[in-house]
Amino acid sequence: VLTVSAILSRTIEKIREDMDEKEGCLIGAHGYCTQELVNLLLCGVAVSNVFNGVMELDSGGAENNILKGIPRQNEIGLLSLFEYYQSCSVGSHYKDPVYPIWVVCSESHFSVLFSNHRELLTKGDGQFDLFYYDGLARQEEEIRLTVDMRKAHTAPHGDDLIPPLELCICTKWNNATVSWNGTEPIL
Repeated sequence: VLTVSAILSRTIEKIREDMDEKEGCLIGAHGYCTQELVNLLLCGVAVSNVFNGVMELDSGGAENNILKGIPRQNEIGLLSLFEYYQSCSVGSHYKDPVYPIWVVCSESHFSVLFSNHRELLTKGDGQFDLFYYDGLARQEEEIRLTVDMRKAHTAPHGDDLIPPLELCICTKWNNATVSWNGTEPIL
């Protein structure tokens, strides 16, 4: 119902205009939503990318390719594990939202990271808490993460595994250390 409502509110014609490829779709392989659908649900436009604004690429032909990203600062943010692996670049319109709420794209599903303190958006240094919720994991207990910008992030040793959520956090707060405050880290 949510998806149908978003599609009908934007209209199919405008959704097609939003997309980089006119024959694009909102549901991709294996029934996963595409980035266009995520963007439609988060910011009301079905653009194909997560960078800021519009990017023009020289295609070598008569016309340049126009790639569309997030048009303005969004109310809710997005952090992506794909950015950590340098598959995409999430722009500041998603990284620095109006409210301290981020949808997290990690390990082929979405979860939420948020803060109770709006001042985090203007003062993201020092130490602060973020709360994490993953509905797919049927999470019942509160997960409070403490992000510390004062300590230098240390590279993992040998076979040390870093939770994907921490990698997503580091795409916004470079070199942050993350404490799970006694909760078992989600790998």
